[in-house]
Amino acid sequence: MATTLPLRRGLGTLLARLKLHRCRAVGLAPIVLGRVWIHGEGEVVLGDHVVLDGRVAPIELHAQRGGRIVLEDDVAIEGGSSLEAQSCITVGAHSRLGTWCKVMDNQYHPLRGNRHERPASVPLTIEEDVTVGSRSILLPGTHLQKGARLAPGTVVSRRIPSGVRVGGSPARVLRTEEPG
Repeated sequence: MATTLPLRRGLGTLLARLKLHRCRAVGLAPIVLGRVWIHGEGEVVLGDHVVLDGRVAPIELHAQRGGRIVLEDDVAIEGGSSLEAQSCITVGAHSRLGTWCKVMDNQYHPLRGNRHERPASVPLTIEEDVTVGSRSILLPGTHLQKGARLAPGTVVSRRIPSGVRVGGSPARVLRTEEPG
């Protein structure tokens, strides 16, 4: 049995790399469970030990031409989540995205005026050690600073300071975490 365990890990890593073949770069020991859809002509870059758990529902990573999605080391994304980049989406190290999260750097049409015009994309940044609750929506221009926590169902379109727990639609501060 001791000899089959490393073989299984090797096969798991090989299978994960096959599922991630459309990525521009993949770090060490990725874990892919279930289905992951990688679309578009842009770049998807994964750091070391990234976990994509698409067992509940497929995870979608869609980087359009000129767009870039970067998942740094030890990022975990749960099933049903979708990341759509026309410009740039960065998810910092040790961050977690819950199930059914929607992360996008463009709203694809203006809220007022000519709905056929495409507005400019605004980069979206999630710094390290951030937790995003299930069914949260991160809109263009969102910047979640280090250690921020989002309650499930939160809608964010602005900068959230570090060490703060937010929730609601639109997001509002629920609690400020004490340092240390």
